[in-house]
Amino acid sequence: MKAVRSNKKISPHGGVVPILKKIKEYGIPQVIRSTLGTRKKQSKYGYDDIFISWVLTALCGGTRLDHITKFKKSLNIIPDLKIPSHDTLGRVMKKLATEVKTEKNISSDKEAVIRFTDYDDNYDLNRMLVKATKSAGALNEGPSYTLDIDATFIPTECRGAIRKKERSGNSDYARVGFNPMVCLIGDLPVYISMRNGDAGARFRLLHCIQDCLTILNESNIKVGLIVSDAAGYNKETFEMLESKGIKFLVRFPFQNKWKDFRKKLVEWKDWRESEINTANFNWKCEVADIPYKMHDIPAERRLSPTWRLVVMRIPTKETLNKLNKSEYDRRVLVDKKLKKLSDKKLLKDQGKSYTDANCKEIEGYEYKFFITNDHVKSTEELITAYNKRGNAERKFSFMKNDFAWRLPPFMNMNENTVFIIAAALANNIFRGMVISLKEHVPTLRLNARLGDFQAQFINVSCEYIRNGFYKFYNTDIAFEKIM
Repeated sequence: MKAVRSNKKISPHGGVVPILKKIKEYGIPQVIRSTLGTRKKQSKYGYDDIFISWVLTALCGGTRLDHITKFKKSLNIIPDLKIPSHDTLGRVMKKLATEVKTEKNISSDKEAVIRFTDYDDNYDLNRMLVKATKSAGALNEGPSYTLDIDATFIPTECRGAIRKKERSGNSDYARVGFNPMVCLIGDLPVYISMRNGDAGARFRLLHCIQDCLTILNESNIKVGLIVSDAAGYNKETFEMLESKGIKFLVRFPFQNKWKDFRKKLVEWKDWRESEINTANFNWKCEVADIPYKMHDIPAERRLSPTWRLVVMRIPTKETLNKLNKSEYDRRVLVDKKLKKLSDKKLLKDQGKSYTDANCKEIEGYEYKFFITNDHVKSTEELITAYNKRGNAERKFSFMKNDFAWRLPPFMNMNENTVFIIAAALANNIFRGMVISLKEHVPTLRLNARLGDFQAQFINVSCEYIRNGFYKFYNTDIAFEKIM
C-alpha cells in the first residue's frame, strides 16, 4: 500500500464557507463595526474579525479560546478570512469589558441583611447582539414577540466570582459563580446583565427589562408580552409595562400570610371545569379569573389598577375521593396498572420524578396562580403560554453545553460578560443560518442542536480551487446553489 502526499487545500469544516459568505451578505461585519467602532489603525484585526472568528469557532465545536488555534489551521483555505490567535482573541475581548458597578440592597430573608451586589450591563455589546441577530434574519420587524426573562447560575471558581460569607462566617461555596439575568425571545438571548452568583432573583429586574426594551426598540423589534416567574411580581414593573402597552404574564407568589386573599380565594364560587394539555401534562382542573388589586399608596396619590389573577386548581386525592368517588377509583386503578408495568420494566424510564414546587395546597386543592394585564385571552391560553417558559430553562442548558456558557474563560466578571455575549451572538447567528439554509437543506430542523448541525452541514470536506471557487466532497447538500 502506497501513501501519497497531496498539497491540495482541503478543510474538514467546509460548511463554514457558505455560512461566512452569508454573514458577509447580511452585513454583520458592518453592524459590528458601526456599533463597537474601529480599533487603532495599526491593529491587524478589527472587532468584526474577532467576533466572527469566535462565531465560526463555536459553529465548528470550539468551547475554549485556545480552540481557535486548531480551527484556524483547518479554515485557512478561505481567502481573506482573518482569524487571530487565542491570545489576541482574549486580549481584545477583555478590552471590550465595561466597568463593574455595585448596588446596595436589602435581602428578603427573615432577618433582613444589607448586601452589596456587583453587576455589569455592557450596553454596547448588547446593542450589537440585537442588531446582528436582526441582520442574520433571526429577528424581524413586524411580528410581536414574547420576551422571557430569567436568571441562570453559572458556577465557576474564577477570581471574579466573589465568595460570600454565611452567617456562621464560612464561605458559601454553593453560590460561587455568576448569576446573569437573561432576556430571551424564543431561542435567542437578546439582553444579558451579568451579576454576582448570590444576586437575588429580583435584583435590578426592572432596569434589565427597561434597558432590553430600549435596545430592541432601537432596532424596531416589537415586544407584545413579557413572561416571568415570581421574581417579576413588582408593582413598578407592571405599571411601566402597562404604560408601554405591553402585556405581562407573571407567576403570582401566593403566601399563606395573605389571610384576606386566602379567605377570598376559598369563598370564590365562579369556577368552571377545564382541561389543559401541555407537552408533559394533561390537567383536568377547574379555572377561574379573580380581580386583584395590589397595594395603593394614597400619600403619593398612587392607586393600583385592577389586574387579572388567573387561577387553576386540582383537587388533592382526599378531596377527589369526597367529590367524585368514581374518578378517584379510576385514578387509583390506573396507578396500580402503571406500577405493575413499571415493576416489569415495560414502561419507558421517566428519569427523575418531577415535583411542581409552584403548586400551593390550600384546603384540599392544589393551586397555580398567574397575574396579568391581558383581559382578552382565555384562561387556558394564558396558562398554556406561561407553561411554555420552560423553553427558557432548556435554552440555558443549550447555551451552557453547546456554546460554552458553563466555561467562562476570564478571571473577572465584566470580562466574562463579553464572552457570554459573544457566545450568544454565535447562537443567534446559528439560528439565523438554520432559517436561511432550510430552503436548500429540507432535512435540517429549525430547532436543531448545534451537534446535529455540525454533523449534517459543517463537517463536510471542502477544497479551495481558485478565484473563489470551492469543491465539496461526499455530501448530498447542493452547496453550489447555496454559494
